[in-house]
Amino acid sequence: MGAGLRSTIGIIFVVVIFFPALSAQAESFSACWVTSETNLFTGERDQVTRCRISGGSVVDYASDSAVPSQLYVKTGTDLTGQCWYYTSAVTQYLIIAQYTNGDADIGYDPAPDNPDVPIVIGPRLPRCTSEPAPASDPTADVYRYVTQYIHDPPTPELNPKPGDGVTGLDTYVGVPVPDDHTAGLKSGSTVLEVFIEVSAVVVEWGDGAIDSYPANSTALAGYPDGFATHVYDQKAETGVTLSVSYDWTARWRIVGEAWEFIAVPNTTTDVDYPVSEIVSVLSD
Repeated sequence: MGAGLRSTIGIIFVVVIFFPALSAQAESFSACWVTSETNLFTGERDQVTRCRISGGSVVDYASDSAVPSQLYVKTGTDLTGQCWYYTSAVTQYLIIAQYTNGDADIGYDPAPDNPDVPIVIGPRLPRCTSEPAPASDPTADVYRYVTQYIHDPPTPELNPKPGDGVTGLDTYVGVPVPDDHTAGLKSGSTVLEVFIEVSAVVVEWGDGAIDSYPANSTALAGYPDGFATHVYDQKAETGVTLSVSYDWTARWRIVGEAWEFIAVPNTTTDVDYPVSEIVSVLSD
């Protein structure tokens, strides 16, 4: 038998080592805006969400929801002007209404834990379509300053004191009023003026009567000379809720321009105020 050809099959083991990709969820995005890219399969232009990783590269995602991070609204400027975009840094801005073309009404919430409705900070803004730069926002800067400045709620002094209220007699409310406040501050390179005052003190007596008094020491001097008084007609032994509120007014302007007002919530103190009744008794 002749020598035959022997073929030898060598088995080569190829070891492929997979290096784990850096988790996108660990990244922080300084800005996410929208742009369009040509679809290689359809040839059409598709909208994508483009994000700048903080201190790093740019990554495209199919949509906002595909970005592996919680995103927050922010205002800024891109190549076309003022606009809004997303960032992974927590902000106090939010979208109040968004339109089909991407425009949005942007609000500023000075106290996220407070159920008050946030303020709309200006006309509706387009979505940023190129990499934005953060912009200063005078309205938001003023609101932040005002809400940080505003004093604690009123500390009313009642006469008669709680527990001693009587029908048919004057109940006096005395309360100190904070002084007017003026300040200058900067928003980016813009210089702003701010004026804050208590424009009135509102007393809700708890029996349906509500009175507003001038915010001065004469009207709110308390017993016996103050103007803030009320007579209860009916007893309330379990107490009525008497509320005293500072009615704040705040306005601001860019130096040299017209004043603008911003809505500021009242600060209120509630007092449980029992009211007794004097009963005349004939005795022999």
